[in-house]
Amino acid sequence: MTKKEFARAAGISQEVIIRATVYGIVPSVKSLIKLCDFLQCPIFYLMGETEDRDFIPAQSPVTFFDRLKALTEERGIKYSALSHVMSFAPNSVYEWIRTNSLPSLDYLRELADYFDVSVDYLLGRTDYRK
Repeated sequence: MTKKEFARAAGISQEVIIRATVYGIVPSVKSLIKLCDFLQCPIFYLMGETEDRDFIPAQSPVTFFDRLKALTEERGIKYSALSHVMSFAPNSVYEWIRTNSLPSLDYLRELADYFDVSVDYLLGRTDYRK
């Protein structure tokens, strides 16, 4: 499969594949999700941070925002309090919700570590917490 065919099949631009494979530029979180959904693998497998390729997609995928809401309710913590124990700005969660955007991969990792779940679980890609 060529890079162009791969990009088309994964639903991302060819430029994203070229920047990643030629220049080592990490794609956006949204592009990473598309790539991992296409390849049926965990995000950190694709990033080369784990050898574990096992991935079971969620039966009913949910959004990052739904999963974050459920996790904060489970912990009994509000978004404002969560922001104070994280390295991101206090209004970041509200900004992500308002703009329907995703945090950076670093912030996703920090949130996943805080809630003791995988980034893929936090993103709603799998129902398995780890």
